[in-house]
Amino acid sequence: MKAHEADLREEVEKELRSEGGDAVSAEKARSIAKDIATRGNEADLPPRDRALLLWAEKLTTSPGEMNQEDVDDLREAGWGDEAISDAGQVVAYFNAINRIADGLGVDLEPEMEEKES
Repeated sequence: MKAHEADLREEVEKELRSEGGDAVSAEKARSIAKDIATRGNEADLPPRDRALLLWAEKLTTSPGEMNQEDVDDLREAGWGDEAISDAGQVVAYFNAINRIADGLGVDLEPEMEEKES
């Protein structure tokens, strides 16, 4: 997760800007991304975001256990069908790429290795 912290920070910043409409401090985005990267599903998040994080974690760790109730929970948390579909595609893409890279023994890019330490 740490290897993708910069990507996560950028996405958090975009999301915060779209919700608030004004400039969001890079520090706030960095803080949220770091909290997620270090504490995972125990990060201090609003319920709507926590629901999405838990859903993404389940999709990653036990995709065969996903069911309609999982999607319904996201809808109840305030996520629309398009956002759920987008999130599913992003989670699936990163899972696939990471598994391919791991399976082929691909080393992290140099800029990612620096973030691991």
